Amino acid sequence: MREPDKPSSFWQISGTRLLSFAKEPAILAEILLARYTCPTMSFENESTISVNDTELAIRQVGAGDPLVLVHGGVSDLRTWSGQVDAFAEHYRTILYSRRYHCPNEAIQPDAPDPIQTHVDDLSALIVALNAQPAHLMGHSWGGLITLLLAMQRPDLCRSLVLIEPPLVSMHVSIPPKIGQIIGLFVRSPRLAIAIAKLGGGALAPAEKAFRAGDDKIAIERFGRGVLGDRAFNSLSSERYQQVWDNRGPDRAQALYKGFPDLLKAEFSNVDCPVLLVSGAESPAIFGLLLDGLQNRLPDGRKCIIDGASHIVHEDASPAFNASVLAFLEQAR
Repeated sequence: MREPDKPSSFWQISGTRLLSFAKEPAILAEILLARYTCPTMSFENESTISVNDTELAIRQVGAGDPLVLVHGGVSDLRTWSGQVDAFAEHYRTILYSRRYHCPNEAIQPDAPDPIQTHVDDLSALIVALNAQPAHLMGHSWGGLITLLLAMQRPDLCRSLVLIEPPLVSMHVSIPPKIGQIIGLFVRSPRLAIAIAKLGGGALAPAEKAFRAGDDKIAIERFGRGVLGDRAFNSLSSERYQQVWDNRGPDRAQALYKGFPDLLKAEFSNVDCPVLLVSGAESPAIFGLLLDGLQNRLPDGRKCIIDGASHIVHEDASPAFNASVLAFLEQAR
């Protein structure tokens, strides 16, 4: 059995304390050193597809150019319920639950969940369905998976829609090194503080709670960090149940350091059109991360959706759908 990675000292830093760095630069050094099964449930109209020695739940609706939807963490294909009908009127819309997410086989409690496995699954799924090149839309961790696929297999991608991918490792290592944080603060103080706030206020407490076996606290701290308090408090009981059902992979990512190294990543071969989507009410870090990515992409454009937090497509489905459909029409 593989032992979980040791806790990152950086993610144990208090985000509140680091915020004072903006006023007191001299204290920087001190601050910086300082059982998962998916229940039986009703998934309607799903079939399964075999890729890379696993079975994935999948749904295909509509006809036309293929559009593949890749969900984020603590989610599954149900997250796209507000998109299916709108997109199926124009596209062969393909949505699936990623490996270890409901209703697929659950992850073992002691297993890691490397992101490259999901990139490989997505690649194999597109080829198996004869869907290449496809329009790809990914949310959060699914957006990061989608971006990595476009970097590795640009031939499979016609366009990308990336909804707030967590591109922290494009700026610092995970865990960060002191010199990286210093350099980032010099270049972009707001981003440096936002990364520290995410680490100290969400990632570190979630990791600590997962290690202690308190999944409820882990999910709450993580959820409040990426959604904001108001959006987290507004989650319906049904949506929270989806979070709870899919917490296993997020636990694995917390304990086994799942972020890819993007410090030296080149995005020049991602030459397809890319729409970067952010929620106007989402925590500031996601918009800042998208700005950094936009500057590195050959053809990236940004869209901000009013009235939406991190789960943009769920919070403001009509506005989100209209923006994405307009982009896809131009990207044909």
